[in-house]
Amino acid sequence: MTPESIHPHFHRQERTDPITGHTLTDTAGQPWVQEGDPEDGLRIYFESEESRRSYQAIPTERPEQDLGRTLSNDVDEGYDEG
Repeated sequence: MTPESIHPHFHRQERTDPITGHTLTDTAGQPWVQEGDPEDGLRIYFESEESRRSYQAIPTERPEQDLGRTLSNDVDEGYDEG
């Protein structure tokens, strides 16, 4: 068994430019970005370098960094004791 047959999500590619909406038939030489881990992330291809820069300029939301307090219950208080 190959890693690709065990984990079919390996080597995922998106050939539709997320900025222009155009689907690329040939990705050779086209600009791209890797989202996530190189082995199981997603490679996104772009129609132009300008389109790639526009995509990279979109701010990334990080809600876990914006939390002012934790919602975890680190003590036994509140657990069902029955």
